[in-house]
Amino acid sequence: MASNEMMVGDVGGTNVRFGIAHRQNGRFLIDRFEKFEGDDFDSFDDALARYLNDLGSAPDHACFALAGPVMNGEVKLTNRPWHVSAHGISRRFNIAQVHLINDFAGMARAVPELDRATFDTIIDGSPVPGAPILVAGPGTGFGVATLFGSDKTGWHVLNGEGGHMAFSPRDLDEMELARVLLSRHGYVSNELVASGSGLNAVHEALCEIHGRAYEETSPGEMRRLADAGDAMFRSLIQIRANTVMSAVGDLVLANGALGGVVLAGGVSERITDFLTSTEARERFVQRGPLSNYLRGCPVWLMRDPEAPLIGAAAFHEQEIQQ
Repeated sequence: MASNEMMVGDVGGTNVRFGIAHRQNGRFLIDRFEKFEGDDFDSFDDALARYLNDLGSAPDHACFALAGPVMNGEVKLTNRPWHVSAHGISRRFNIAQVHLINDFAGMARAVPELDRATFDTIIDGSPVPGAPILVAGPGTGFGVATLFGSDKTGWHVLNGEGGHMAFSPRDLDEMELARVLLSRHGYVSNELVASGSGLNAVHEALCEIHGRAYEETSPGEMRRLADAGDAMFRSLIQIRANTVMSAVGDLVLANGALGGVVLAGGVSERITDFLTSTEARERFVQRGPLSNYLRGCPVWLMRDPEAPLIGAAAFHEQEIQQ
């Protein structure tokens, strides 16, 4: 394996993706890409062993972006019972340098590596030069990271668990939903309302509110029914979109992230038309006396499936060059 190559991974609540990254003409390219279903493995190490067996050789460098908080080189995934250790990976697979980062840290670090033309526009605006950029959105969970810095000073990512901030209902339908979810779960987060892991809970709650019998329904079927005019499922999707836009608006206020917002995550991609609705866009802006603070802040949608792999590569490269 070439000396400028590194192994990268994106480990979410549903899928595990691996690849080999290297720079070419200033940009990272991902080769030897493979995607596995997490349910097929008992541990991350088992999934990595499968990839390395297919690869045929182990690299000297690796960086993995994982859906969970990173502490002292270890991660316990939020939505999968896996514990991952950088030291354990290095020792078991004989990889000299291993970094573990949060998956949205990978998403955020990818932003300056990607062509801005590849992002869809949710809300047009003018980013403030040098201001932080917020990267957030729902997939299986709800990730949040803030990017700051520059090409000259180096890019840095501030990570947290912002998706677990409390859900803030802003109309009567959302207040009723919050009441039902609170009675069942004790705490209602933005992740519970907007992410894939909370979808069935929201569906069950809305069935109770609408007086309908609950039947297990796939996300694709929910969308089909919503598009066919089913009021409950249209409400479900709109509430999720409103929650995303309201949450990222709050996070822009908290972090001064007027460099713009990048929405990421599979759920964001599947409900783009609801995110661009007037209702959802107003949820982002409306902040009483501080509404003008957000009015010029742009919101984009990231669609590149390799973004967390590219971000992991960029993070690792920067770390080993320091």
